[in-house]
Parts: sequence; C-alpha cells; structure tokens
Amino acid sequence: MQAKSARGPRGVQMEEVWAAADAVLALGERPTIERVRLQLGRGSPNTVGPMLDGWYGSLARRLQAPADPVEGATDAGIPLPGPVMRAAKTLWGRALQHADEQAAAQLADARAELDAQVETLRQEQDGLAREKQRLDDRSAAYAVAMQARDAQVADLVRQTQELQQQLQACQQQWDSARTEGVQLRQAADAERRRLEAREMEHHAERSRLEERSQTQERRLHAEVDRARQESRRLALQLEGDGKKAAKALADAMDRTRERDAQVGALQIDKAGLSQELQSARDEVQGLQAKLDARSGDMLAVLNELRDRLPTTPPAPAPGAAPKTRVRRNRA
Repeated sequence: MQAKSARGPRGVQMEEVWAAADAVLALGERPTIERVRLQLGRGSPNTVGPMLDGWYGSLARRLQAPADPVEGATDAGIPLPGPVMRAAKTLWGRALQHADEQAAAQLADARAELDAQVETLRQEQDGLAREKQRLDDRSAAYAVAMQARDAQVADLVRQTQELQQQLQACQQQWDSARTEGVQLRQAADAERRRLEAREMEHHAERSRLEERSQTQERRLHAEVDRARQESRRLALQLEGDGKKAAKALADAMDRTRERDAQVGALQIDKAGLSQELQSARDEVQGLQAKLDARSGDMLAVLNELRDRLPTTPPAPAPGAAPKTRVRRNRA
C-alpha cells in the first residue's frame, strides 16, 4: 500500500500520521489512535484511524526493506530508521509472545471448562444411575410384596375351598339326617297304621274272645307304648341331629363369608400393588430414556467442544521473518 500525499479532513495528512506512528513506535510503545493523536496534537479518531490502519498494513514491508533509504523511493518503500526498526521488531516479538500466551491461556481455559462440563455430566450420570438403582430396588421390593400377597391369597383360597368342602360335607350330612328322619317317620307311621289295624282286629274279636282279648289288649297296649316311646325318642334324636347340622351349616356359612371378605380385601390390595409396580416400571423406563438422551447429549457436547478447541500453531523457525497479519485499510 502506498502512502498518499492527499490532505485528509481537518488538514491531517497521511505522511504526518505515519511519522507520528513511527515516533510512538520508536518510544517503545504500541501506536494507537489516541497515542498518534497525542503525538500529532490534532486530528479526530475517525480521520486518524483509517490512516493508522494503512500504516499497520505497510509495516511488514517496511520491516523487510533494506536498512539504508533508497533515493527516489515512494512513501510505501521508505524503510524505518534503525531505532524504530529495533523497537518495531521488539514490539512485534512481544506481540507474538503475548498472542501465544493468550492463545495458551484460552486453550487452558477451554480445557478446564471442558473438564468441568465432563465432570458435571459424569455426576449427573452417576445420579441417574443411583436413581435407577433405587427404583430397581423399589421394584424388587414390590415384587416380593406381590409374591407374599399372592401366597396369602392362595392360602385363603385354599382355606375357602376347604370350608366349602366342609360345608358340602355338612350339607350332605344334613340331607342324610333329614332322609333318615323321613324314613323313621314313615316307619313310625307304618307301624302306627299296622298297630291300629291290629287294634281294630282285636276290637272286632272282643265280643267273641273276651278274656283272650283283654290279655292281648294289654299286651298290644304295652307294644303300642313301646312303639310310641321309640317313635318319640327317634323324633327327639332327629330334631337334635337337625339342630346340630343347622348350627354347623350356619357356622360354615359365616366362616365362608369372612373368608370371602378377606379374599376381596386382598384382591383390592393386589390390584393397588400391581398399579404401583406398573408405575415404578414406567418411571424406570422414563429414567432410562432420560439417561440415554443425556448420554447422547453428553457425547454431542464433547464432540462439539473437541472440534472448537484451537490447535497450537507451530513455532517459527529460527531466523525466519515473523509473520504479520495485514489489516485491511478502512479508509
């Protein structure tokens, strides 16, 4: 870039800005807009800024120019004086060192931030793993409780079946006793009818066989009394057996109702435990999905941070000219 002799706004010229920047650099300071304006004693930042960018753009070529000035060279080819050249090189080396230190510090900060994020993600993953283990333990406890309740239900069902069998046995005994009572009543009625028939026969023969009839009548009366007593005894025995069977049947029905109520309550508890177990399983699945999602997010973040890490530039070879970045002239 060639320095132009055109006069800028407010009378500030390009060569004046460049000379002031050379003077600031010769003092061992970095030329800035404020320092150049202070060296000039005038000029606005909007005017000095573009001209100072042009000075920075020509600095690399001026550093590489020969030490002695060549007559008739343009402003862009004017080499820097020896003290300015040394100060510029020193300042340039410090700038490179500062840039390297800043890049190393940024790299260390990025690595520290990455390690912190990795540690945070690891802690979150450990927390999710502990939560999953807690839910697994809870699910196992629910499963054990369900097995215990199932065993209780099975035991109650078995007891209910036994009571039903006992009830059926009592019902059969009641039926047998009732059948036997009916048979005894029928036998008693048949015996009574038989005795009545015989008594009628005796009465028919009474006129003809008075003495014999009286003797037979007494004997028949004795037999009738014995038959009546036997019938009464059988009736009392049948009534007692019927009451016992009815009481046993009522007790069996009461126990059956109690067992049915217990079975219903246990089935309700079993349904509640089943719902809680299903909820726990759904929660475990949700946490597993969250854990998988967080693992995927963690891998994506790690890959992104690894891609964003700056690579350390190679050190320049001894004796090689320092590389400079030419700033674009904003004039």
